[in-house]
Amino acid sequence: MSQQSLQKVPAGHAPRFRQIVDHLRDEILAGKLPEHAALPSERVVAERHGVSRMTARRALEAVEAEGLVYSEERKGRFVSPERLNYSVSSMANFIADAEADGAELEIEPVHSRETPADANLADILSVRPGEALLETARLFRNRGHATFLETEFVVIAHARRLLGTDAALSEERFSPYGHSADISIRMRALLPDDAALLGLAPHQAGIELDHLVRDEAGVPFCFSRQIWRGELARFKAQAIVNR
Repeated sequence: MSQQSLQKVPAGHAPRFRQIVDHLRDEILAGKLPEHAALPSERVVAERHGVSRMTARRALEAVEAEGLVYSEERKGRFVSPERLNYSVSSMANFIADAEADGAELEIEPVHSRETPADANLADILSVRPGEALLETARLFRNRGHATFLETEFVVIAHARRLLGTDAALSEERFSPYGHSADISIRMRALLPDDAALLGLAPHQAGIELDHLVRDEAGVPFCFSRQIWRGELARFKAQAIVNR
């Protein structure tokens, strides 16, 4: 597993908490604990290393904070799989790029429905409140493991002018048809419905990506929001540096 390793403090100088973290990290990076393998419980870690349950819990939480481990509610902690690379500079080719990189993606439809634009979406998409939008939600899995949830809102009237067929409105991703996109990335707590689909506890931290897609004239016609499991993603971008 090509997970990034942090520099270790020499064992003789490190507190027991840090020695446990280093030990667990080494086992994961060496493949002794393979992808999705269960980590020992707090009780087992405490007994094995002769520390308190509190110290064992802190060590497990530290390994999870490094992205090497993920939690599933009421099941425990498991070794994170290889992160899915997502180049936000070429979002139109995301699926092809990911599969070329070794990902095994599956897309599970959650819902697709027509909905009126509320005040927030109307402001984002520069339309009148109540404008007809197509709302489509999809769950993306990598090797069967829920990785991110995408909810997309498309201005129906604009998309029909752009694409020309109603069939495309329900069957195609709209992002590739855009000319440019504004992208923002932030951390946020998962809402209960999102957490349930991703197999996480409500209010656990996730990564949110917003995409506002524009046509060649600069008119916005699609807004999508992706909620990622942070330990399963690596985001990349290309930047032009002006000197």
